[in-house]
Amino acid sequence: MNDNQMGFFRFSNYVYWLIILNILFVVANSILFAALITLIPTISNAILYYIAFIPTGPALAALFHSLRLAKEKDLSPVQVFWGAYKENYKDVLKVWLPIITVFFILLVDIQYFNQSPTLLNQILNGIFLVAIFMLVIFSIYALVITTHYKFRLRDIYRLSGFYLLTWIKRTTGNIAILFLTVVLMFFTSDFIIIFVSSLVAWFLMLNTKPIIQDVKIKFVKTEENHTTETVKE
Repeated sequence: MNDNQMGFFRFSNYVYWLIILNILFVVANSILFAALITLIPTISNAILYYIAFIPTGPALAALFHSLRLAKEKDLSPVQVFWGAYKENYKDVLKVWLPIITVFFILLVDIQYFNQSPTLLNQILNGIFLVAIFMLVIFSIYALVITTHYKFRLRDIYRLSGFYLLTWIKRTTGNIAILFLTVVLMFFTSDFIIIFVSSLVAWFLMLNTKPIIQDVKIKFVKTEENHTTETVKE
């Protein structure tokens, strides 16, 4: 097999993984997508949206984990995704539930500020919007760390906050990826995310990969050093 054939094989393998993982992610998130299609985005439906978002954490974590293995030609994306989903489900929920609780509190506050458009409320509205964006990046780091390594919950939050605030280049890159995704949704349709979820996650993983490696080098020790942290790779 020459270099051109090898390059085409790798490209086609990535495309295959992205398509299959996108389908699996949508299936795992069927409750959320059904809620987005059928429910009106109002405060009265907030609790229903909250419930619908619960499966999203494990699905995202499984997607992030699977994308790191897309280059492995001998693995099945279906087995990798569902294996990661089941293995990390409980650990991910422990991380995910507090995050979406804060997320929905911020959203409800923003809705309240919009109902009374005073200068102070508009300023607070902007601050809370920035907080939501930062929380989304924080959640990405937390899910990625959880699905690759075994840490205590508070340590996962500490590491996520550490990389959020100190690895500015990576954080800015992830914000740009999400911002461009929002722009794409604005000019096309909100439901375009159903078809490009794995692609967006792939770009996020490419940008976040150095953080995963840094966690392994600096914070994950081997058994020879007698620690309890283990690697899920």
